[in-house]
Amino acid sequence: MDFALNDEQQMLQESARRFFSERHPLSRARQALPWTDDSQRALWQDMAGMGWLGLLASDDQGGLGLGMGEAYLVAEAAGRQLLNLPLAASTVLLPLLLQESTQQDGQLASWVEEMATGRSAFNVGFGDTGHLDHAQQCSHQLLVHGLDLPEAEVRLALLPVDAIPAPIQVSAFDPTLRDASLSVNSSSLDWQVLEISAQGRAYALAGYRLARAAELLGAAAAALDLSCAYAKQREQFGKAIGSYQAIKHQLANAWMALDNARLAALYAAAALDGRRADWPFACAAAELTAIEGAQQITRNCLQVHGGLGFTWEHDAHLYLKRVHHVSARLGGCEAAYGLIEETVCA
Repeated sequence: MDFALNDEQQMLQESARRFFSERHPLSRARQALPWTDDSQRALWQDMAGMGWLGLLASDDQGGLGLGMGEAYLVAEAAGRQLLNLPLAASTVLLPLLLQESTQQDGQLASWVEEMATGRSAFNVGFGDTGHLDHAQQCSHQLLVHGLDLPEAEVRLALLPVDAIPAPIQVSAFDPTLRDASLSVNSSSLDWQVLEISAQGRAYALAGYRLARAAELLGAAAAALDLSCAYAKQREQFGKAIGSYQAIKHQLANAWMALDNARLAALYAAAALDGRRADWPFACAAAELTAIEGAQQITRNCLQVHGGLGFTWEHDAHLYLKRVHHVSARLGGCEAAYGLIEETVCA
């Protein structure tokens, strides 16, 4: 299979990396700005203007009707800059749920249109209890029940951000995000039942998880770039430390881990877009390689920087914390191994 990006995908990748680098540098990520900040809403609307919020949405919803291959490229570019807006939940999960449902003109369709045009940003919470990322960094919280249970009824409810119980605070683990513990009364919410098959819900969930894996790889790629730049600049005994085998081999192994994970993710995206029979296994394998590779690379980044890298204020910590944060949300390597086992034994 040819993993080379076509001309349009290369242009998309380059424009996304340039956009997020200019509009969302790490200095901005550190601020963990809330949705009420004008610049956050302006950034989201500009992302809509670039067409990225509607990559998977249909023309009717103001989107482009493209595929997971393109969504992966934008998500990875956003991950490089530790974007603190709910990209995967809004731009991947919502359109895929709509695409797989039998209800094409209901409430979900209107939410997708609002998102694709930049008027709303939806974060997702599975169930009505648990932990929320982007708790104050979105306009609405979308609660989803039963998506990961093939026999359960899938229900959706929208919770305004100001209705999320306190406290909402900058994450103690990932200082670029605002977190909250969610606990609401299910009976007080207006639940919408989504008519969707077991295969459809699994497909939508796999696409969402792949987009989160893409964010992991973006953060890992940025950490590797940071490590390589430092290894070329820092000298010891009159030579750049990158010339020593202890550093050189470490960076080479990190590059291989990143390249393997990217190839696995690109194949998983192509498998989803082409509805290949092996898409469940491909997505599970992509998750595993992304989690393992990103954790290895960000840990190595601290090691390459030595004592400087272990200072709490260094950028290397932001990448490390985001990688472990997202990995935990995906369930870690154990969950990925479980998904692989399910697909093999199915």
